[in-house]
Amino acid sequence: MISVLEEDTTGKPRPDGGFDLQLSPRWGIGGGRLNGGYQLAAALYPLSTIMADAGRPDPVVASASFLRPAVPGPARLDTAVHRVGRRLASGSAQLSQPGPDGDPREVVRLEASFGDLAGSASDRWDGEAAPVLPPPDACLDLLAGTDMRADASVTERIGFRVPELPGWRRGEPTGDPTAEFWVDFADGSDPTLRSLAFVVDCATPVVAELEGRLSNTAQLTVHLREHPAPGPLACRVRTRHVAHGLHEEDFDVWDSSGVLCAQSRQLAVLVG
Repeated sequence: MISVLEEDTTGKPRPDGGFDLQLSPRWGIGGGRLNGGYQLAAALYPLSTIMADAGRPDPVVASASFLRPAVPGPARLDTAVHRVGRRLASGSAQLSQPGPDGDPREVVRLEASFGDLAGSASDRWDGEAAPVLPPPDACLDLLAGTDMRADASVTERIGFRVPELPGWRRGEPTGDPTAEFWVDFADGSDPTLRSLAFVVDCATPVVAELEGRLSNTAQLTVHLREHPAPGPLACRVRTRHVAHGLHEEDFDVWDSSGVLCAQSRQLAVLVG
């Protein structure tokens, strides 16, 4: 099964090593803009195909800077392979779209490293356990009864199950910017290593618990640790510092077997 995310991030190769893409409106966040995790995935997926040919099929870290808002429509991805080493390969990608004058303008700049997770022993040590959540079927649909799915098409692509409705959802922000919940894809597809690059930016910013504040992603770095097992993903999100109109957000993801499979940190700009 080709997931909707894979379908909407697959580029058409160009002779110069780049790719032509069509960014889909299915990942909108309102106001004609596209979700940052989707933009990261749109840059990462085509670069991953190049690295797979070099024997490094698995992205292990990807860092994206968001330079301008991306919108649905045509885009161009320019890629470069910087080095293929014994364990890791490094590369970069620049996602551009036509500006008001028709000339290309860079919207996302990506740096990433790739390896082969199957080529080494897991040798795991974890300093933090997965969230203890009721089974997804015993949880609540976070967005049921809201108009968020109409305002932001990205929320139609993913399901959120929560043990109880968070304060911002009840109209009573708690002042504690943390959250734990289940996530799965609405199209029924199982998560993949690359799709986790979207998952870590899929949720309402937890600063919504601070008097209902929201934010836009400026920079996002994701560490991809393991290929996830099929099934829903358990997520823990938190913000610990806000200053100068900026905040960090840390997002950890465990698969259905309780294995940590992704971590991220983003710097975001407060709005409103």
